[in-house]
Amino acid sequence: MAVSIDSYLRSLASGYYLKNDSEEIRKINSSIASLLANLDKELGILIKRRFIFGSYDRDTILPRKYDSKSDIDIMVVFNHTDYERTPDTYRGWLKNFADKYYKDRYGSEVVKSFPTVAIRLNNISYDLVPAKEEISYYNSSVYIPGNLGWRTTDPNDVKQKLIDANTKYNQIVRLLIRIMKAWNCYNSFPYDSYLLELQITGMNFYGDNVQTGLFYLVNQLSANWSDPQSKKDKVTSLQYNLRQVKSCLENNDLDGAKRWLHRVLPY
Repeated sequence: MAVSIDSYLRSLASGYYLKNDSEEIRKINSSIASLLANLDKELGILIKRRFIFGSYDRDTILPRKYDSKSDIDIMVVFNHTDYERTPDTYRGWLKNFADKYYKDRYGSEVVKSFPTVAIRLNNISYDLVPAKEEISYYNSSVYIPGNLGWRTTDPNDVKQKLIDANTKYNQIVRLLIRIMKAWNCYNSFPYDSYLLELQITGMNFYGDNVQTGLFYLVNQLSANWSDPQSKKDKVTSLQYNLRQVKSCLENNDLDGAKRWLHRVLPY
């Protein structure tokens, strides 16, 4: 009978988890609280609501030791009237706020990029996303800056899909996402992290554990013909190494399986 690497993969996924009682989380939460308090102090009368979204809210963010590009997404929904407000107006307000409170202070950095204003604190980027909300009789729609004015978005769409998928497939989807995001970071980000997470969330893991789910999803990955050769090579390398892991397991060679696994995953 072949040996299993399922429990080992679960322990890796646990190591890739930014734990709630960690010092890193404490610092992030402290920075968020301070930033939101300053935001309310400076622009509170202009703001309808503001909230955290993205991988931090979905609980799929990795520790900085694995993901040097991890960031915290904060959506700022302004009180809006069409005749006087444009996307650039809101971005300008956020940029002025960031410059006033954070530019050149405590080693921080402020960057205005599209469509966000990013404040970099303690090597972590806090991305402020300006938005407006339109409410009708039937529903509400959130809009963020697009290439031509405004575009609609649903900041909680992926979160709900992930919750549903994780529940449906025995709580393995978040574990698989953390493992694959660790691979992505370890291999210089061949995939956009958000799109990789979205793709995994939409996969069918019926009857899988973490081991079989990982083998399945890696086989589902593919690079488009227009993708750079480096991305194609990294996907091919991942699939090759996972085949070697599987072969070692079939031959009851657990140590060999781990060695092949860590050619593509960090310890």
